[in-house]
Amino acid sequence: MSLRDRLAALFSPTRRLIGAEGAPMQRGGPLGPVERVVPRAQCLYRRMEFAAVARNRRAAAADLAVRRAYPRAQAQHYIAWSGSTAHAWIWPDADADAGAADDADQRWLPESVLMPPPAGDGERLLALAQGCEGQVWRQGELRASRWWPQPPDEMQWRLFLRASGVEQSGTARVPMPQSLPWLTRPWGGGRGAMPWTPATLERLGWAAAAVVLGFALGWQLVSHASWSLSSLRLSARLDALRQQATPLLDARERAQADLDTLIAYRRLQSGLSDYSLMADVIAPLPADARLVGWRREGRRLQATLQSAQTDPRVFVSAFQQHPLLSRVTANPAANPQQIQLDFELPASPSGEGP
Repeated sequence: MSLRDRLAALFSPTRRLIGAEGAPMQRGGPLGPVERVVPRAQCLYRRMEFAAVARNRRAAAADLAVRRAYPRAQAQHYIAWSGSTAHAWIWPDADADAGAADDADQRWLPESVLMPPPAGDGERLLALAQGCEGQVWRQGELRASRWWPQPPDEMQWRLFLRASGVEQSGTARVPMPQSLPWLTRPWGGGRGAMPWTPATLERLGWAAAAVVLGFALGWQLVSHASWSLSSLRLSARLDALRQQATPLLDARERAQADLDTLIAYRRLQSGLSDYSLMADVIAPLPADARLVGWRREGRRLQATLQSAQTDPRVFVSAFQQHPLLSRVTANPAANPQQIQLDFELPASPSGEGP
C-alpha cells in the first residue's frame, strides 16, 4: 500500500445508514468525517439540466432550483453532477429522520450515490436497505430513478420505463434486484453538507495537536537517550583513559618525590660548610694555636682559640684578606690563655642563611 493510499484510508469517512435498527455501517479511518446515509425511501429525486448556465454558476443555480421546487425549511438536499446535469436528492423530514442533536456536525449522503454505476447502458433494479430502486442509465448518466417499498410488478415496471422514455418491445420483464456494496467515494462529486464538519475539524485539530505533542515528546526522549548514551560512552572512554594513564601518573608522582628528595639533599649541601670554615679559620693562625670552641648560628660564627699569642690585632689582621672571614672581631676570653673570635659570615647567593 502506497503512502497516498494509507493517507486516504486514514481520512476515509465512517458511514451509517439512518432510520433502521442495525443498519449497515461502513467503517472509515480514525481521522475521517462521519457521514449519515439517508435511505432512498426517504428521498425525492429530481434531474435538472444546466447546459445554458455558466460552469461557475451551476452549483448556485442548482441550489436555488431545488429550494424553489421544495421550499420547506427543514428539508435538506444533496446534488451530484454528470457534466451539466444535476441529480438532486431531497429528503423533506431531515431533522425528524436524524433525531440527533449534532446533525449540523455531520455530512448527509443519499443511499443512491453509494451504489456503483453500471458498466454500460440499461435498466436495473437495486435492492436497498428499505425497498427497491429502479434506475435507467444512458451514456454513463442516470436518466431516471424511482423507489418502491417492494419489488415492482410488470405493470409498475412498464410504467416506470415509459415515463423514463425507454422504448419497449413486447413484454418488459422485471429484472432481479441487485444487492451491491457501497462505494468508498460517492459518484458524481456530490455537493451537500460540508465535507469537513466542525466536529471533524475539531477532531483533526486535537489529532494534530497530539501528533505535534508526541513529536516534541519523542524528540525530547530521543535527545535524552542520545545524550545519555553519549555520556555513557564518554564515561567509558574516560575510565579507559584513566586506566591507561594510571602508570604514567604513578611514575610522575614517584619522579616528583625523587625530585623533592634531591632538592632537599642539595639544600643540605648549599651554603658554607663548617668543616671548610674550620680549615679557613685555623690556616692563618700561629702554629701553637688550637681550636677549642666552635659555635655557629646562622651568619654568626664564634671560635675560641688557645694560643700563647694573646694580642687581638694579630688574629684580626690574619683574616683581613679572607673573602669569607674578613669581618672579624677578637675579644679576650675568660681564660687568659684563650681568645674569642667573632665572625660575621656573608649571605648566601640565594638570599638565605649559610
